[in-house]
Amino acid sequence: MKKSVDEQVFEIVDEMYNSLSKNTDTDPQILKTLMTAGTYLSEKKSAPQIIASKTVNGILLANVSGKSKLDQANWNRLKKLTMLARTEGFAGSPIGPTDPRAQF
Repeated sequence: MKKSVDEQVFEIVDEMYNSLSKNTDTDPQILKTLMTAGTYLSEKKSAPQIIASKTVNGILLANVSGKSKLDQANWNRLKKLTMLARTEGFAGSPIGPTDPRAQF
């Protein structure tokens, strides 16, 4: 059975948090973004596509600072989040992944 967008986004956020929290070089802002995303998903505060957009944007903004770099596995997860942010009617949304207005 195919997983819902909500389940997929939560799974990716959880995998990223578990992976990055073990690395001492990870920017705390990235971990905070992932924790916020997990909270929003579990409390259903917003559509999973919007949460995915905000998560992608938060991680990219933290990465621009150069304090931490994502490994290949987490970059692939970030790409999946970007794709999920554009699913089920959100493809034409003016606020999408990488839009600086989409933040937690």
